[in-house]
Amino acid sequence: MAFQAQPAYVIPDNYLSKSNRLRIIHVGAGASGLLCAYKARKMLDNYDLVCYEKNPEVGGTWWENTYPGCACDIPAHIYTYSFEPNPEWSGFYAYSDEIQSYFVRFYEKYKLQQFVRLQTTVISATWDDDRGQYSVELEKSDGTKFTDWCHVLINGSGVVNKWKWPAIDGLSEFEGKLAHSAHWDNTIDWIGKRVALIGTGSSSIQMAPHLAEGSTSLTVFARNCTWISPPIAPDSQKIEPGSEAPATASKHHYIEAEKNRFRQDKSIFLDYRKNLESEVARMFPLYLRGSDLNIAAKKNMKSSMETKLGPGREQLKAKMIPNWSPGCRRLTPGEGYLESLILPHVETIHDEIVKITPKGIMTATGREVEIDIIACATGFHVSYTPHFKIQGRDGAIMKNEWSKAPNIYLSIASPKFPNYFVMNGPRGNWAQGCALPSLEIQIEYALQCCKKLQDDGIKSMEVMQEPTTQLNDHIDLWHNNFSVFAEDCRSWYKDNKNDGRVFIWSGSLLHFLTVMQTPRYEHFKIEYWNKANMWAFLGNGRSELEVAPLRSWEKNISKRDLAPYIRNADIPWSAKFVVPEEARALS
Repeated sequence: MAFQAQPAYVIPDNYLSKSNRLRIIHVGAGASGLLCAYKARKMLDNYDLVCYEKNPEVGGTWWENTYPGCACDIPAHIYTYSFEPNPEWSGFYAYSDEIQSYFVRFYEKYKLQQFVRLQTTVISATWDDDRGQYSVELEKSDGTKFTDWCHVLINGSGVVNKWKWPAIDGLSEFEGKLAHSAHWDNTIDWIGKRVALIGTGSSSIQMAPHLAEGSTSLTVFARNCTWISPPIAPDSQKIEPGSEAPATASKHHYIEAEKNRFRQDKSIFLDYRKNLESEVARMFPLYLRGSDLNIAAKKNMKSSMETKLGPGREQLKAKMIPNWSPGCRRLTPGEGYLESLILPHVETIHDEIVKITPKGIMTATGREVEIDIIACATGFHVSYTPHFKIQGRDGAIMKNEWSKAPNIYLSIASPKFPNYFVMNGPRGNWAQGCALPSLEIQIEYALQCCKKLQDDGIKSMEVMQEPTTQLNDHIDLWHNNFSVFAEDCRSWYKDNKNDGRVFIWSGSLLHFLTVMQTPRYEHFKIEYWNKANMWAFLGNGRSELEVAPLRSWEKNISKRDLAPYIRNADIPWSAKFVVPEEARALS
């Protein structure tokens, strides 16, 4: 007689790894949310997904930001999903409206509408340990509140998502037009007006040349210095020998012949994209203190900025060109920015602003600059915690748990918050190159975890504290030893503190992507639905291919392949269904 197992455990009557229905909520329908909807369809079966987006349209950052000159500082042909190139980009760098159109086309092409709920804001999420679910409170644009739930919560709302006015006395007393780069009023007409621009971040750098054009005067209030990177070499920008040279602001515009080559020759197009990305990747040693490239870049960028600012103007050069290394703050190519600062009707003021008056801006020297329009390019509330309240295991509130510093693992998970994943969170790849490859690898990471939850009968996955602590110790030491990010500059990478802790990845983009390819489940505390036996997912001894009913794409169940391991080549095989693309598109 066979050995008798413990009577408390009853073998479930289902085949191996029969997927439990999984419900996922993704916060946001920008680049991360759309990618999550697309990838979930490819990687998961038997799931529900809803992406809650606060805005009336998808697109996130690129729907929200419409200020003059708003563009991406990454070459357009590598600011795409890695698998979804766009041969139609008009120029080497793309403006916000063109990027927004790219994401809308992606949304419509892959019919992702069924996964998105617009004009709905996530208010809070609370973990229920008994149910293995988050209870999510939401609010519609009309003020109606309701509650949803999910097994897995993915936060793709971003770290810099909530814009802020500058903390300056008298802001509300200004009698002219007040605007913010992240909430721009497109009815503003600055032609013939006196304009003030506050800030020296990437938005300000992009806005200045446009606001200078047509205004009676432009006064740039620049408290911080910043590096303006030289453009990528002209030969890398164009593909047709006979095409136009890059414009004076170093932005190449693609001619129709180039677009046709991209459309018709996928091999050439792929090579062009790979070469651009590789050129950016080769620049990584720039971020390593004391490297040959770091030293050369500082010398060359200083020379480039001095040339653009022209002869003389020593005070302006001293105020604008940093002492710290390029890359300590995010680099931007700054098309036409320095050139605009030396126009006759443009003035740069480096004095502290003490207050806003009804007529303009008062500086610490007592000077009042009369202004018609104040454009604030003063950034965002950099909050490493979500904009909504999230409560995890044993009542832990993330805002409290992270009050001193983000307690985060691989920029994606946190102890005490089971089944929660944040996209490109603190300690992610914020500095080098494009954010989209990082989003792709992190969405795939989260969905691999979702599949493991389904296939192995897992109720919750919670990253443990020890691997989290040791990882962050490693990252801290790496920055202290090697990176320019730890130098004496004020950056949102460091919570806007000169000597702050650095919250970006400890290595190159390729280094980060490689680390994130496969979850290390040994770093997670795993709880199973079946408390009596973690192997309950083995089921009744049969596989899906053997016993599952006829699928919609199958013609004859007797023709089903029950020997998937017999192959002509050493390629992966599975005893689960390989769902055809057309069938997934209908799911």
